Amino acid sequence: MDRLTLERRQVWVYLVAILCGLVSGGVWPGIASYLETLLWPVLAVLLYATFVQVPLLHIRDAFRDRRFVLAAMIG
Repeated sequence: MDRLTLERRQVWVYLVAILCGLVSGGVWPGIASYLETLLWPVLAVLLYATFVQVPLLHIRDAFRDRRFVLAAMIG
């Protein structure tokens, strides 16, 4: 799947991910406490990648640019 196709279907990908989370939470309610610790870091990475338009495969390289990360954190 290329970047343009993913951008066109981004909303559907998010909705499927939400549905998967709801179903897995209903089936295995005990894992919620373990996965809760991952919620905010995963959301931060997804928001960063979405709004900066950095492909997720290159997200590690994007976080190495300290000046940019500092500017993004300060606003």
